[in-house]
Parts: sequence; structure tokens; C-alpha cells
Amino acid sequence: MFLDRIVLAYTAWVALLVVPLRENVSRWPTILGFHLSVLAVMIALPRRGAPWEAPSPGEATWKRRFRSGLRFFRYSYPLLLMVFYFEEVHQTVNALRPSAPYWFESRLYAADRFLFGDLPSILLNPSTGLLQDELMHAFYFSYYFIVIGGVVFAWLGSGSARPGPAFETTLTSVVTAFLLCFVWYPFLPARGPWENGELMASMTPFQGRIFTPIVEAILARGAVSGGCFPSSHVAASWAVVLGLARFHRRAAWICGFFASGLSLACVYTRYHHGVDVPAGLLAGIAGAAVGSWASRRSPLAGC
Repeated sequence: MFLDRIVLAYTAWVALLVVPLRENVSRWPTILGFHLSVLAVMIALPRRGAPWEAPSPGEATWKRRFRSGLRFFRYSYPLLLMVFYFEEVHQTVNALRPSAPYWFESRLYAADRFLFGDLPSILLNPSTGLLQDELMHAFYFSYYFIVIGGVVFAWLGSGSARPGPAFETTLTSVVTAFLLCFVWYPFLPARGPWENGELMASMTPFQGRIFTPIVEAILARGAVSGGCFPSSHVAASWAVVLGLARFHRRAAWICGFFASGLSLACVYTRYHHGVDVPAGLLAGIAGAAVGSWASRRSPLAGC
């Protein structure tokens, strides 16, 4: 189906990328082996809508629930893959121009100064405080609620077959938005302001009791250097909002509220440049457009 094909294409593209550029990719055997394994598993997966998905008459409750869980994993596995594909960006982001690592970030600083008069992190620094810091980090953390919660909600739906059109559209939208960001990172490598030691030395440290330390702990363990422009957080969040909008308007409004806060929080928390946000929004809109087009082709074409 359509989503399987674009995931296959991206998986194969990265595998083909690391082979000729292996001298510039520190863990290229691991990345190549992982991508080849993913390709093999995807090819071996049973087709969507296969007979095993339908429960047998009189099937035990536990078997029915286990089958339902397997079906959800079968249809939603591309979202899980995005976690691994995002983490490997750190290894591939400078593969094309190893002599000029993160060369694109100077352009982002220049663009922010041109648009805003100075860097947003500097302009927002006087506004920091305990309440604001906690609120913005809470919005940043809502990314997980939007993406995971939005996809699960679209699967559960309301009185429709699973997977229904809402799930097909939402999942295809968010995964496409992710891949549109990932494919650009080796061509436009850039780190966020938070990795600029000289800049951060002049900034007021963030305060917080709950969300600030949670987000900082997550980034300390899973942050990726170089995957900054476009913002995949913004892209994926708005892709979920737009994917849900046609089917679950109330859920889309709720996710849209958090996505709006997240878009601001990406800049306030210094994890992104100002221009990363509209670029991510454009990727999210493009992903949603692809998801809507694909899901209209046939009942299962979006998945």
C-alpha cells in the first residue's frame, strides 16, 4: 500500500546513502544492517487486510484482544520506525559534507536576525521565569501526546471499522511529514541554539519542577544533533492535527491548541531557530496533503 511504499523508499534510500559515504558515517554497518533488516521484514509482512485479521466465530476474548493488538502494530509500525530513523540522523547528518559539519546553521542564525532583528532566544530571554518555563516545557512535552495520542485516537475512532479513513489519513500524514524532514537533514545540517555553548552562556537557565526537568532528561538521552531544519516536532504535530480535522474535529482542535503551544515552545526553549517552525509547518501541511490524497484512493490505500 502507499504508506508501505514510501517507508520502503526512504529505508532503501538511507541504506544506499551510507554505502558510498561509509567513511563519513561512524556506525554505517549498524545503520546498513538495520535498514536491510527492516526492508526484509516489510517484504515478509502479510498484506494489509489479510484473512488472519478477522476473528473467528466464537473466538476467546483474550485471542480477540491479542489479534487486535497485532493488527494495530501491523498498521502503525511506520510510526515506531520514525523513532529509530530520527535517532540515526546524528550519524548521517554530516555525511555529505564532513569537512563543513552543520554548515547550514549559520544561515539559520542569519535568517532569524534578518526576520526578527536578533536571535529569538536572546529576545525571549528577559521573559523567562518559573511559570513561563514550566508552561513552555509542558507544551514541548505535549508533542508525545499529540503524535501518539492522535494516532491511537484515530485508530479507536467512533463506531467505524479499524483501520478507518481517519487512521489511514492521520498515520500517512504524520509519517510522510517525518520523512519529508528526515530526507532534508543530510542536505541542510544544523543544530539548535541550545547546542551553541557561547550563546547559552549568556542565557538565563530555565527553572522548573516538573516539565522542565522531564524535557531536559529526555533530551539528555535522546537528543539528535543536526536534525533541526525543518522542525520534525512541528511537522509531525500539525500533520496529526490536519489528518484528524476531516474526521474528528473536536480532537483536531484539542491537538491544534497543543501544537500551537508546541510551535512557540520550540523557540522559547532554545531547541529550535525561529525559521525552523514555519519550515516544519510547511512539511506538516505537505504530509497532510499526501495523507489526504492517499486515503481517498481506496479504503486501505493510505495505509
